[in-house]
Amino acid sequence: MAGLTIRAYARHRGVSHTAVRKALATGRIKADPDGAIDPAAADHQWAISTNLSKPRNSVTGVPKKRRAPGAPSQALGVPGLEEAAMSSPADGGATRLVSSYAASRAAREAYLARLAKLEFEQKSGKLIDVDEVRAQTFALGRRARDGLLGVPDRLAPILAGESDPAVIHRLLTDEIERGLRELSNAMPLKA
Repeated sequence: MAGLTIRAYARHRGVSHTAVRKALATGRIKADPDGAIDPAAADHQWAISTNLSKPRNSVTGVPKKRRAPGAPSQALGVPGLEEAAMSSPADGGATRLVSSYAASRAAREAYLARLAKLEFEQKSGKLIDVDEVRAQTFALGRRARDGLLGVPDRLAPILAGESDPAVIHRLLTDEIERGLRELSNAMPLKA
């Protein structure tokens, strides 16, 4: 394919001509001495010098297609990049290093985003500390156990003198309801 103008290469790449001019100015891609851009070489240069943590296109805001480490390069939309990286020992493995760095950077950014989300949810009260919940649940369970174990001590003298099953039933029900009311009035779990 013959060399392309800046606008033609921008259409080929799917970006604005301003993005191509910026890439030329910053050295991300190189033009021929006559100003023409070799699309295959420029695509390769663009792919290895792109920071995956930034949007692909500042005009449309379309995010980059990210690839998992070790996944084929076709996911980035640059056919043949993997073969070019493998067949060009002249760069001393720099292509692999850049894509490895980009993948590491993308993974780091993803983890930082997850941590920020967790911190926000914790501060907004949607998340609570699991150790605190365990401690409060244990304390509530202990209160329930102690209350139930105290029922025989409180009712034994009263029930010993009763022979009417209806009265015994009412006394037991009243005592159980009292214990449940105490549990329901206990301090609620903190949010």
